[in-house]
Parts: sequence; structure tokens; C-alpha cells
Amino acid sequence: MDIHIYIYIILILIISILGYTTWNILRKYERNTDGLLEAEDRIFEIKQKVNNTYKQMKELDQKEIFSTDDEVGQAFKQIKELVDELDRGV
Repeated sequence: MDIHIYIYIILILIISILGYTTWNILRKYERNTDGLLEAEDRIFEIKQKVNNTYKQMKELDQKEIFSTDDEVGQAFKQIKELVDELDRGV
């Protein structure tokens, strides 16, 4: 009869430890998922801002005077590449 009590105590301890570790892992998973969603939202906001900036730059440069210039044209090109990359990635 004494051995049954020890077995029950050991089983209760094992179940308690497994329950705690499962809860802890689930809590960390949910926190990481929330962080990932926040980061994804932030990237989308940045993408929108860069895209709007590029559109405004194109509107200001309707005659394409600046976009064909060496230095300013390079900035146009880099912003366009960034917009394209964000479009592919998000």
C-alpha cells in the first residue's frame, strides 16, 4: 500500500511539471507571435510611407529632370528598388 502512495506522488509531480512547462511554452509562443505581428504591421507602415514618398518625388519631377541626374537619379533609383523589394517581401 505504501508503494502506491509514492507512485501517486511521483505521478502528480510529473503531471504538474509537464503542465507548467506546457503553459510556459505556450505563453512564450503567444508573446513571440504577437511580436511578429507587430513587426509585420510596422514593416507594412514603412512600406506605405516609402511608397508615398516615391510617388511624391515622381510628381515633383514630372519632367524627369532630377531622376535623370546622376546623384539625384541614384536616390530615385534606390527608393524605387526599396519600394519594389518591399512589394515582393510583404
